Amino acid sequence: MINSVNILDHVAVTVSDMERSLAFYCDLLGLKEVERHHLEGETISKMAGKPDVIMEVVRLEAPETPGVLLDLQQYVAPEGKVSDAQLGDVAHAHFCFGVPDVWTAYKELTAKGVEFVSEPVSFDLEWGIVYVVFFKDPDGFILELMQVPIEKKK
Repeated sequence: MINSVNILDHVAVTVSDMERSLAFYCDLLGLKEVERHHLEGETISKMAGKPDVIMEVVRLEAPETPGVLLDLQQYVAPEGKVSDAQLGDVAHAHFCFGVPDVWTAYKELTAKGVEFVSEPVSFDLEWGIVYVVFFKDPDGFILELMQVPIEKKK
């Protein structure tokens, strides 16, 4: 066993068009750009396990969770294929953004053309009620919105 994992540094999503994805993640969702990197050469190729890698990376963060970063990665070379992984498929991933009101976010993003998997749903858990909804980024990557849970009265 490794010593232990003690922090979550970042999550990453590979995108096909950095500017389109920045408009989505920053302008629509409200994330803030933290850093930009152009990576190429032997080290990035070795890390990626692919020859001749050229990659653009933009690091983003949510205003209320500084330090946990979302890396948007565009492989300029070699160009990757579009994944067809969907919710429920093995090796599929998604991540979740917290919002104060999931229904308001759903309505606003729907009006701006964002594709949702469904309307928001609620889960009545032992400790509270959670509202969630899944939606897609411009490349079809699945994301989730979760309303800050409403605690049940005891």
